[in-house]
Amino acid sequence: MAIESSSDHDDAAAVVRAKRRIAALEQEVEVLRASNKRVKPQIDSNVHKGRAIRRLVSLFDGLKDLIAENDRREELLDSLDLPDQLVSTQETGPSDRSMNYFVAFPGSKKNFQSDVDELDYILRDLRKGADSARGDDTANLKHVIVAWLTELFHPLDPPLHTNIKDDRGFIHHITDKLLCPVEYTWSLNLTKEKIRDRDPDFLVTAYSWPAMLYLDYTFDSGNIEKGLFHSALLLKAFKHIFTSPSSAKEVDGDGDGADAIVASQRRRSSESDMTTRSHVANIIGMKSVTPRSIAYTACQLRFSLSNVNSWRSIDGDFDYYVFYNNIVDFFEVAPGIDAQARIKELLKWWNRKVFGKTRAIPLTPAQLGRFSVSRMTSQRAVHEGGSP
Repeated sequence: MAIESSSDHDDAAAVVRAKRRIAALEQEVEVLRASNKRVKPQIDSNVHKGRAIRRLVSLFDGLKDLIAENDRREELLDSLDLPDQLVSTQETGPSDRSMNYFVAFPGSKKNFQSDVDELDYILRDLRKGADSARGDDTANLKHVIVAWLTELFHPLDPPLHTNIKDDRGFIHHITDKLLCPVEYTWSLNLTKEKIRDRDPDFLVTAYSWPAMLYLDYTFDSGNIEKGLFHSALLLKAFKHIFTSPSSAKEVDGDGDGADAIVASQRRRSSESDMTTRSHVANIIGMKSVTPRSIAYTACQLRFSLSNVNSWRSIDGDFDYYVFYNNIVDFFEVAPGIDAQARIKELLKWWNRKVFGKTRAIPLTPAQLGRFSVSRMTSQRAVHEGGSP
């Protein structure tokens, strides 16, 4: 029998040690992979939440301002005996009402109970998402708006460019029509001349509703609210931002929601494509159309029609901050019961047009109380209370 040499023994030991080291390294790699899988979704989640802040909470309020106000409210709430002592939303301004949306934002309470170091990372991701969302939507609408205008107002003569905006605004007769305040007669050459010359009697400001917001882009001077926020172009922009670019093609025009059924039928033919990706509304936790999402879309649409190439909050005499808040106030500060009922119907129309008939509709406590299960529970409690 051959005698094993010391060199062979050393080589075998070295192989064993190497295998053990390799196994240990492989285990470390698996641990790191598992750790990355746990951390990355949280980072992505915060970025997605940041993207939603601009679209759903406030287009202009800063993140630090929102967080500072959140801290102030938490301290105030702790000092009060009853939460109802807080000022109601109807008695506060747009920034205060932005905070109400921020507090209700998915994950916000959990995020802002974090320690200082973790909060810095969370803020970085939220800011990253917030900054990129508006920029992405602005860039996307800049190109696609030309196709929509060609479809809705065919033929466009002269045609509009997709990569530059110098021929838009009050230069082109279609974008001119859509941007024109409804109290001016845009078809008159005199009106166009005075608007371009910034005549004091024909200023374009955020205190006028532009025609782009109206059904058929016209309005009734005796009933200015009629047709407001029923624009096909506004609906296209909303669906492009919040559902998907392809869904914007399914908007055939304005109506009472019947086209949502046709769109639903068309979607069935492409189910395999739809199952591979979630639309933006799902990603950011949006379950229904909100006033602030409409205001955000209106600002983006108005900017895409203008001849300004880079985003700015002031465009001549037009202030986007005022425009945004005027739209928010229209929905959130209704003057009475009748106006509130009209707003409710308008949002119902938007939800039907955007999400169709199949969306889950949240129920209010008042609605739940009318159903048989809740009524039965109340009756049983009464019977139990009356029994000996």
